[in-house]
Amino acid sequence: MTWLLLNSVFVFCVQSSIRLPYIKSALDRYDGQFSSMMKSKYLEDLELLTGADRLNKFIQLVENCVDLDHLENGEYMISSSYDTTLSGLKEQQELLESQIHDLHKQTAFDLDLPVDKALKLDKGTQFGHVFRITKKEEPKIRTKLNTQFIVLETRKDGVKFTNTKLKKLGDKYQQILEEYKSCQKQLVIKVVGISASFSEVGRFNACLLG
Repeated sequence: MTWLLLNSVFVFCVQSSIRLPYIKSALDRYDGQFSSMMKSKYLEDLELLTGADRLNKFIQLVENCVDLDHLENGEYMISSSYDTTLSGLKEQQELLESQIHDLHKQTAFDLDLPVDKALKLDKGTQFGHVFRITKKEEPKIRTKLNTQFIVLETRKDGVKFTNTKLKKLGDKYQQILEEYKSCQKQLVIKVVGISASFSEVGRFNACLLG
């Protein structure tokens, strides 16, 4: 629900920022029969609403808080730079991801397997971060697999397994991820609340374009 709210806020911002200035410019240039009536009815309000204290301020708010990188993938998220708590959680996430990938490389070296090509690093909802090898590769490392690792699942697509280091890092990553999502939701509610103060821009926009 919170992501839908942020989506609505961003869509409104884009529509308003693009359309209202064009409408204002068109009214400025219009000199037809109803010029005086149109300008007295709409132009003063448009000048007020598109000024630095209204629409431009709202656009700045959205640009600062929306993660534009995720936006390219159709995901509406709060930018980690918008909030210090969110930024700190993001840094912890990235550090843990780096440690997990380093462990992946080290494990591939210890098992004498090509990293990524033979020893995969998967992430799923059931087990979190796990190592995976094909059933064809399994006999080559069977002894180490049974003594140094915990086998989680054996299927047609391969054998999934973990160890204490990966499980510890994966559990910590999941904990930070849940905290990050929770913080995101709280910030979305806050941003939507702030945007309500610009509701007169939305009503005027709807009146002109409706």
